Amino acid sequence: MTGQLALKFPLTSDATFGNYIGHAASKIRTLKTLAYLWGPAQSGRSHLLQALCHAANENKRSAIYLESLWEYEAELFNGLESMSVIAIDDIDTVIGASDWELALFHLINAVSDKQGLLVVSAKVPANQLAVDLNDLRSRLNSAVAVHTDWLSDQEKLQALQRRAKFRGFTLDDDVGHFLLDRLPRNMGSLMEILDRIELETMNQQRKATIPLVKRMLGL
Repeated sequence: MTGQLALKFPLTSDATFGNYIGHAASKIRTLKTLAYLWGPAQSGRSHLLQALCHAANENKRSAIYLESLWEYEAELFNGLESMSVIAIDDIDTVIGASDWELALFHLINAVSDKQGLLVVSAKVPANQLAVDLNDLRSRLNSAVAVHTDWLSDQEKLQALQRRAKFRGFTLDDDVGHFLLDRLPRNMGSLMEILDRIELETMNQQRKATIPLVKRMLGL
């Protein structure tokens, strides 16, 4: 069942620790117990959770990453404790629903009994979640808390260049700074543009340059 479920939630190939810039990665990869990862949208939470699963798979450990919980029923959590590593994104989207809260509480206990690793993520700290189930609130507040990183422009450039290298092309400093000066600076938007640049360079068999990016973006 968990194997079939994992197929519904494939990992992004380049969402690895090697492609992540920031200190949160070193904290996440050494976790041994229940953890709570938090940070605003586009701050790297999904990347870190998937990187944790990639690392587990490389070490021959079973792992599963879940997202978009609101599209499913709370039974989604049934039996997940059989996995060595469980990463659940955006739990704040289902907190407040009694069936989901109870299912998460039981999963936390089951994973603890199995001595597995469960990491959940949300946009706000655990003590700001509007959790109705007292026992669940207590579990989440006592979890190891990890905050995502606020990256400088130079670190964002490094992240873009690492991702470009993984994809097989080069993003020079001047092109990277051009993007940072003219586009929204959240990493989600920047990575979407990087995907478009990759396709454009492949289609035209050309290097990523400022003139090419200008034409692509209509600037």
